[in-house]
Amino acid sequence: MTIAVLGLWHQGIIGAACLADMGHAVVGADSNAETISGLMRGQAPLFEPGLDALLERGLAAGRLSFTTDETAAVSGAPFVFLMFDTPVNERDESDLSGIFACVERIAPSLEAGATLLVTAQVPVGTCDRLTAIVAERAPGRGITLAYMPENLRLGQAIERFMAPPLPVVGTDDDGAFERLMTILGPLAPNWQRVSLRTGEMVKHALNAFLAVSICFANELGNICDAVGADGKRVGEILRLEPRVGSKAMLLPGLGFSGGTLARDMQTLRTFGDEHALDTPLLDGAWVANAEQNRLVVRKLGHALPALAGARIAVLGLTYKADTSTLRRSAALEVIADLFAAGAVVSAHDPRADRKELENYHGFQFFEDPLDAVAGAAAVVLMTPWSDYRGLDFGAVGKRMSGHYVLDTAGLWDAEAVAAAGLSYDEIGRGRQGKAGAAR
Repeated sequence: MTIAVLGLWHQGIIGAACLADMGHAVVGADSNAETISGLMRGQAPLFEPGLDALLERGLAAGRLSFTTDETAAVSGAPFVFLMFDTPVNERDESDLSGIFACVERIAPSLEAGATLLVTAQVPVGTCDRLTAIVAERAPGRGITLAYMPENLRLGQAIERFMAPPLPVVGTDDDGAFERLMTILGPLAPNWQRVSLRTGEMVKHALNAFLAVSICFANELGNICDAVGADGKRVGEILRLEPRVGSKAMLLPGLGFSGGTLARDMQTLRTFGDEHALDTPLLDGAWVANAEQNRLVVRKLGHALPALAGARIAVLGLTYKADTSTLRRSAALEVIADLFAAGAVVSAHDPRADRKELENYHGFQFFEDPLDAVAGAAAVVLMTPWSDYRGLDFGAVGKRMSGHYVLDTAGLWDAEAVAAAGLSYDEIGRGRQGKAGAAR
């Protein structure tokens, strides 16, 4: 099959590379000439394990190409995948202007009978609006739309595209579903077909459920800290209950960052406002999550004589491990709060996009984690990169001016940290007494 993929960032680049690896002829299009130039050399503008190798394989096989000309990409393509990473504003509201503008541009060039598959995160009703645009700009061509909730997970994006855990396609057209199964069918058994609007709602529902689960685990973990119970073990035990499930997100830690989960929470809350429906559960989770990420500053405030003037080393800046993106990362939110409190922040991250780093301030970045911890009164692990697992705490202790270590992800061994003369603290494990005291 010939497939045009529009919107080349994390989701679209993964989709284009994987579809080409499946044997399809794929043309990826994006207006950013710098991005296209890098992709044509097999270099993604972001880090994702295995992605560059996948790009190189598709390019070498002649099944994968890239262009800045969207209309040329869709011309003659029976399938067009709209795989934009939908941007959000500071209130986590979706900005759909780029998607609408793209469809208006390409509609006159679409092949008769083409199928448009939308995987971008969009509010319910968006695909109906896109259908209307296509009908107006390309009348009588029998072009149909479908929606598939994307399965992207940073650091596991390739695996999840090739084996989607939630195989769902929303469409109101029988033929569109059957045509898409010729491409998507081999990726998973038991594909579910739902209506177009139900497909869009599935994504909102999934992310809101995950968000509420995280908030519950974090609130439970905070109570466990207060009463001396182990919230991590509570979560592990609950996962053994079939009604909960082995993959439930029940481990206490930081709140979710803005963007993916927050976007769908905000979308559902907005629908509630528009239809005069109360959403107390979602509203409460929204407030609880914002408070959870302030826990780091509160713990540091209790552990140190004063935050003003104290040097704090933050290890890990990216949105999560195994990705290079800094967009809406919890680490940057915490750093902003520390900066506002007068702390001096040093930082390290093994994979953070160095160009993207230039857009942020309030901290000094070091290429070596031991340089970042030098003179620090406290060290905070924010992103659990595997690179940090083998950190030499003896060397860390010698470089620090203080002794407090806060592990927000539970990556490190408490006894190994304590053996280096440092005071180890984490979230939700029921550590009592002086903050940071090893059990």
